[in-house]
Amino acid sequence: MKDKTMNAWQAGICLFIIIFANKILLLPSLLYDIASIEGAWAYFISFAFELGLITLFVFVKRKYNYVSFAELVRKKLGVITLKIFYLLLALFFLCKLVLIYNVTYIFFKDLIYKDSGTLLFIISFLPIINYLALSSMRVIGRTMQLFFPIILLIFIFCTTTSLISVGEAPLLFQGSALNVFLATIKHISAFGDSIFLFVFMDKIEYKKADGKKFYLMSGLAILFVLLTMFAFYFSYTYTSFMHPYAIFETMGNIKDYGGLGRIDSVAVILVIILTYLQMGIYLKAFVVSFKEIFPKLSPVYGVVTFDFLFVIIISLIVRTLEKTVFYAESVLPYFSLISFVLVPLSAITFLILKRKRSDE
Repeated sequence: MKDKTMNAWQAGICLFIIIFANKILLLPSLLYDIASIEGAWAYFISFAFELGLITLFVFVKRKYNYVSFAELVRKKLGVITLKIFYLLLALFFLCKLVLIYNVTYIFFKDLIYKDSGTLLFIISFLPIINYLALSSMRVIGRTMQLFFPIILLIFIFCTTTSLISVGEAPLLFQGSALNVFLATIKHISAFGDSIFLFVFMDKIEYKKADGKKFYLMSGLAILFVLLTMFAFYFSYTYTSFMHPYAIFETMGNIKDYGGLGRIDSVAVILVIILTYLQMGIYLKAFVVSFKEIFPKLSPVYGVVTFDFLFVIIISLIVRTLEKTVFYAESVLPYFSLISFVLVPLSAITFLILKRKRSDE
């Protein structure tokens, strides 16, 4: 049974990676383009919703420690609702994986592998994330533990060096409240990723006071994202919207130091590690959701189904920065209804309903 679960610290590290990973490249530039420096408020508002989701998970986990979220949906809302619910979750994780892949593909295509085709990236990504998705939860947890210190060290290095190029802060009150609202709505899909905790609910070992670990790791991730955002805004001020890759661009003014070569390549290493780990967690969540829809099928079928759909989708979608931004701003916000409406309403319902003896 130990192989089928991860402890609270490992789940917290997964939460850290998920919150941190997809908010340090395109998002700061896109928010500045809509709301100027007040785009920072979109971060604060969205993170408040994110922490609300984590709080709901902690309360549901305390009440139904050894019961899966799927089992709660089946018992309280019915089998048909269960199938629809997890079909929507599977689509959510699939669409998020498409976005992560497109952003990473464009990033490496523009900066490093300018002449390479998509086949190279597919061969580089799919085998590794497929292996993670078919691994036990304990293997995934230990993998996250192994890379967590490396992520911390690289980020601290990137932040410290980026502070060298920090200039004056841009003027405040350049964006209106309406612009902040539009920025939040258009990019709300970058948040709400903590719903993976509900998918893994019965696979996370939880003891008394373990909720503090989730808040600690999520708070650390939020702090790191905000540090990246402010370092980026203070480095480029009024031209922030012209520089799409925040964590990489913040080191752009000090590409070479003391004959060491391009030290901004350290940020590329950070992006590579985060992309693999983030995609692995999402694909695992997709496979678990697929298993709830088709309980008699092996998880291998879930991975094969994902690979088939993923290759078709990325082959049809034109992988340009403009198309990716349009996809993130016009399509994915509708899927955020799953994160911030469907899952919270279900969790609140389960908290209100009286726990049966069978749930205990």
